[in-house]
Amino acid sequence: MEWFTEAYTMKTVIALSTLLLVGLPVQAQSVACPIQPTLVKNLDSQLAVDFQNTSGKPIASYQFSLSFYDSNGHAHPFPQALSGTVQMHANAHRTAIWQTKLAQHFMFPYAQAFLQQATFTDGTSWADDGSQACSVTSIEE
Repeated sequence: MEWFTEAYTMKTVIALSTLLLVGLPVQAQSVACPIQPTLVKNLDSQLAVDFQNTSGKPIASYQFSLSFYDSNGHAHPFPQALSGTVQMHANAHRTAIWQTKLAQHFMFPYAQAFLQQATFTDGTSWADDGSQACSVTSIEE
């Protein structure tokens, strides 16, 4: 019976450690992202990105990059960055929509949007370090 208790205790420790290790990057990522995209859609020559200002201060401008993925997982980067220069209050939510006929060439089942840069109203800015950590992937219907 003692071996069962030790095995159960070891499994519990491993499970809790895994949860902590998996949970830490998510918490760090959400703090590091001034804008968190929550949805991306490609509908009839319109690209839309839903996002939340998570920075705690007003944002003056932002820029996203998009990639689309086919059913085999191959990436198809969208050739244009999508940007906006509208002021957003701290914790504000926005759906930005860009009209472009080029979107018709990117009708793939998965779409990913990631934040490239953000500028704040106080003149400071944030830029992606190459990790594309501030991103969302959506299934296209």
